[in-house]
Amino acid sequence: MGRFAASWGFIASVALLLAGCGGGAQSGVERVCSANTFIPNYVPQLRRLLYWERFPVTVYFERDENYSDYYRALALQGFDQWVNATGSVVRYVVVGTPDAAQIKVYFDPSTKDGLTTYSYYPSSGRLVSARVEIGTKGNNAVDIRSVAAHEFGHAIGIDGHSANPDDMMYPTYTPNVPLQITQSDLNTLKTAYCDYFIGRSRRAPHPAEEAPVEVTIVCPASP
Repeated sequence: MGRFAASWGFIASVALLLAGCGGGAQSGVERVCSANTFIPNYVPQLRRLLYWERFPVTVYFERDENYSDYYRALALQGFDQWVNATGSVVRYVVVGTPDAAQIKVYFDPSTKDGLTTYSYYPSSGRLVSARVEIGTKGNNAVDIRSVAAHEFGHAIGIDGHSANPDDMMYPTYTPNVPLQITQSDLNTLKTAYCDYFIGRSRRAPHPAEEAPVEVTIVCPASP
């Protein structure tokens, strides 16, 4: 079995986390969804839900000595699981320069692990940038694709893991067995982006004086 690991935090107040539909903590913003809006989900098991202000997000693949078109294709297949599951609500475009990217992707042949680092505004949960590292050790196409899909789930806002072994975002996976997005995975992400799914507007500008914070989720794989 492989393992994705991160510190889990129990959310004592879902209403506080989801103020402004997963992205607003300012006073007077209408709360238009909660952890009970899309069931089943694992929102209470997460540290919090984050969100990108709009889609598509821009993705850049670092063209270093570890890059290959083959790995890029596998990663995009993993990312596309979220695109397809959300009916293209989650979308991305690949860009040719790092300066134009919100999400930067790196490949690491020394490990099977995955790692995602992102920065966000703490009052709203709005994402600013993300860095995804995908381990390619062993060159197993199924595992590389699955790790990419799992890490992209973190990069688009799922800050934590599911406790259900059937879910894409469960911290453990079986090598050479494809991970699939479940209804709970989808509902958890929909909670973060409920304005897209129930037709409401998000109003959550970050305070001008607020600086983004950075979080890293390390996802160790099997030996």
